[in-house]
Amino acid sequence: EFSAAGSRGASHFALRQNPGKACLSARQADSECDKRPQVVDAMIRPEYRKLLTDQRGAAVILWSCFTIAIVLYVVIARNVLATPRFAHGFSQAESVRIGLWILALVDFGYYVYWKIRYLSSTAVLADAKSTKLLRALEKHQGPMEERAAAVVSTYVTRKTVLFAIIEAIAVYGLLLGLAGPYPLDLYLLSAVSWLLLTLEFPSERSLEGLLRKVEGTGASAQ
Repeated sequence: EFSAAGSRGASHFALRQNPGKACLSARQADSECDKRPQVVDAMIRPEYRKLLTDQRGAAVILWSCFTIAIVLYVVIARNVLATPRFAHGFSQAESVRIGLWILALVDFGYYVYWKIRYLSSTAVLADAKSTKLLRALEKHQGPMEERAAAVVSTYVTRKTVLFAIIEAIAVYGLLLGLAGPYPLDLYLLSAVSWLLLTLEFPSERSLEGLLRKVEGTGASAQ
């Protein structure tokens, strides 16, 4: 007991002799505490990361709708062409055919432009700040989660626009099948649209790659 009391007395004496050192230690402790929230903010919580990756499901559902629509176009065209009234086409079918093929080629060129200009990893990461967040991602915490939410929202939104651009090619095929009738044109453009949609399937790897880049950028900034 005498030893413990002596130790406490020595500590109090040291603090009285050097109060600056005690203040410095307190400031260091406060500084360490201040750093802890920054570490948390620089990470994506596991539950929020799962929410981010789940947004891929919405893109897959939209992709499925566009893909099924192509099959419906072919079925509709075949049923319409089976009726005698539409079996012989229209008088200006050849002019319409040329115009629709031009539109289909322009649409394909726009698809290539959109994919390179707006759906590259660099473009998605750079333009994320200007995109409205998906409603499911609004409960983010910290700057990194906010940026990740913006990147995922940009990715899903632009993927949907790309699906619509590809779908237009199949629509031109449907119109060609009804106007001609040109069934070969219908099947060819439908096949091209289906192939492009298959190539643009929203894979888990592409979304994970974007999230890793967000985390890497945030870690380097820290």
